[in-house]
Order: sequence, then C-alpha cells, then structure tokens
Amino acid sequence: MKEIKNKTIYTPDNVKKFLEVYYFEKVKVPRLIINILILLVIIYFFTKDNRVLLDYTTFIFCLFGVIELNTTMLPKLNYHKLEKAKDSVLNTKIEYLFKKNNFKLSSNKDEYIDYSSLYKVLETKEAYYLYINKSRALIVDKKDMSESDITNLTNTFKEKVPRYKEK
Repeated sequence: MKEIKNKTIYTPDNVKKFLEVYYFEKVKVPRLIINILILLVIIYFFTKDNRVLLDYTTFIFCLFGVIELNTTMLPKLNYHKLEKAKDSVLNTKIEYLFKKNNFKLSSNKDEYIDYSSLYKVLETKEAYYLYINKSRALIVDKKDMSESDITNLTNTFKEKVPRYKEK
C-alpha cells in the first residue's frame, strides 16, 4: 500500500455528522427496546376506557421519549456543549499519514496507531470514523481524497481492522 496523506479539520459540519452517527450507532439496541415499550404504553393508553391524570402524564412522557430517541435532538445538545467547552475539538486540524500496518496522526504531537488495535471503523460517504475505543473516535474527512486513495484505505480497513462497517 502506498502512503496516503489526509488533512482533516473538525469543522462544525464534520462534528455534527459524527455526533449523529455516533449516537444512533451507540443506542441502536436500547432504542429499539425502548421504542417497543413506548409503543405498548401508547396502545394501552388508547385501549383503556377510564383515563386518569397519571395516564395522560405517562402518554406525554412517551411522546417526548419517541421524539428524543428518534431525532437528532441529543446529538445537537451534545454539539452545543462542545461549542461552549474550553478545550473543544472544533476547528482542530489533524494530519493523517496512512501506511501499510499503521497510521500516524499529528495535531499537537505525533501518535502512531496500528490498524489492528482500532476498536472499529465506520465508513460513510463523507468520512471514516476510526474508533480507538468505545468512547474515543477520530474523523477522517474524504472530501480531498482521490477515489483510488479511498478504495485503498477502505480495503486496508476491511482487511486489518477487526470491526469494519459501512453506513
């Protein structure tokens, strides 16, 4: 594999897209279970003859739960927290150098990471999300990459990373 260079700036758009993908990937199973439970409560609400204040309150909380779980409300709240944070990653510039068995990332200091040590890689049309562990991920923007570089990098990830997924 030839070396592939990439410069990624953590723009607000990149970070917002990542937070959405991260959120929906992380809560996939709990979201399904909670949506089923909420659906059962809503069905119960409409089949019950005598409704009391507690039933209406529960119904309203269920509607709010459906909205919160199935929209980008939580990722947007997390983005606003990032905007206000003193050590925010927004507008951080990271340079990547992808090699045969590992890659180097440079921001304030150089760090080398083996592909096999990555927790997982998610690929979207716009970017790669390289998960170092369950809670730390890197964004690699594809917009300035050539098709051949994208193909080579995708093949490398598929071959060397234990968990690779396309979205």
